[in-house]
Amino acid sequence: MPTYNNCFELVKEVRLGIDEYDDALVSGEDIVGAFNNDFILKQINLVIRELHALIAKRRPSEFLKEESLTAVDSVLTLPSDFGKLVLFRDPFGKKVYSINQDERRFTENTGSERLYYMKGSTLVLDKAGISDTYSLIYKSKPRDIHHGKTSAGGTNSMTLDADRAVKIVDYYNKMILEDVTGDAVYTITDYTAARVATISGTGTAGNLYGLVPEIPEWAHVLIGPKAVIYVKNHPKSKEKPSKTEIAAYQDMFLMLFREYATPDEDVNWEEMFTSFEPKTGGLFF
Repeated sequence: MPTYNNCFELVKEVRLGIDEYDDALVSGEDIVGAFNNDFILKQINLVIRELHALIAKRRPSEFLKEESLTAVDSVLTLPSDFGKLVLFRDPFGKKVYSINQDERRFTENTGSERLYYMKGSTLVLDKAGISDTYSLIYKSKPRDIHHGKTSAGGTNSMTLDADRAVKIVDYYNKMILEDVTGDAVYTITDYTAARVATISGTGTAGNLYGLVPEIPEWAHVLIGPKAVIYVKNHPKSKEKPSKTEIAAYQDMFLMLFREYATPDEDVNWEEMFTSFEPKTGGLFF
């Protein structure tokens, strides 16, 4: 029995929901189904991002994180789950202020270590040659999850699926991975561009695994049913989502958000639930 509702379990749930379940389809050994796993994964990750946005809107501190970043020649690389900057402090705890590109230093002899600008996935200090450690407080974003088979393993090492795992250094750091075949749960402590994850156990080649969504565990139960609805809305689907199916999801959504995601102020739940949809069309129509 799985410990978490990991990505492997979510794909199984969606395939059961669309009446296209088969062990070989879920594991990727069979690709004959109407929907491939990559399409299903896109729907799952879309739902995770939607739930993340709804939870963050009502409980802003839920995804607040702090990270120490060391500058390399005045450049600090942002964490892979960086979403929005809240506060940036220098080594002495003083705030570092944002500037526009046209306010940058003119030469290496000017500028300030307490001024910065954003460039891609980095923060660049306005003064050259800085190698100090700064503190970053930010709101995290959910990273895409996937499931697959390990291509290699060893002591404290697991090489993730070559077709689905991204080739970005540190991308999966601190994410939870469940080894489905080996019946184990690990927190990834390091990750390389060669897709090698550092774990606190022994990885085995060919094992099925699934990453765990980065939203509160109480919201995991909402991912599969909503992904099923999205898949069924595709033109290739054999059936469309029923009103009963949609109503059941709405009831579950409202119950869980009332219990776990209520902000301090009163909330108009019906308005919140349909706030991103056409007012005349309801949630799915």
